[in-house]
Amino acid sequence: MEFNFIATTFRYKEDDLIDELKEIFYEAGELSVPIHATNIDGIVIGYSMMDPIKFIFFLREKLKDVPWEIRYLLRFLPIEKAVLTEISEIKEISIELAKKIPIDDSFKIMIEKRHTNLKKINIINEIAPFILRKVNLTNPCWILLIEIIGKYTGITVIKSDLLFSSMIEKRSIE
Repeated sequence: MEFNFIATTFRYKEDDLIDELKEIFYEAGELSVPIHATNIDGIVIGYSMMDPIKFIFFLREKLKDVPWEIRYLLRFLPIEKAVLTEISEIKEISIELAKKIPIDDSFKIMIEKRHTNLKKINIINEIAPFILRKVNLTNPCWILLIEIIGKYTGITVIKSDLLFSSMIEKRSIE
């Protein structure tokens, strides 16, 4: 399964989120975006031709202008690579993507897992020794984000200020 973003919403509001996202993507200039509910309540995945990071900037502007139009979207997570949930694949892609972190910058590994028996600590222990950058768990420059959704895993390396949470964004506007 190919996806380049994960979006979260309230439980049982996945269809409302899909409609909302399709409308927002349309406003941003993308006429058709395949978005699908997962087998996990509150989580949808999709594939956009638009860079998902640029879409975050669009979301932020929309929140400033018309915050009431974003009702169901809680978080929007760009994904650089989707793989099967196997520790060897997660490790390989994570190490490859982490190369874009500048040598003097700090990072942390953030793992959200659903419907898997993999342990966070085991994943971290497999990956961390191969990323020769400073670790900062409280205020990192970069985040290696690993989102496990059953048999699929989305991985991205993102600047920490590019994580999008509508609740946090709305509070910062007020």
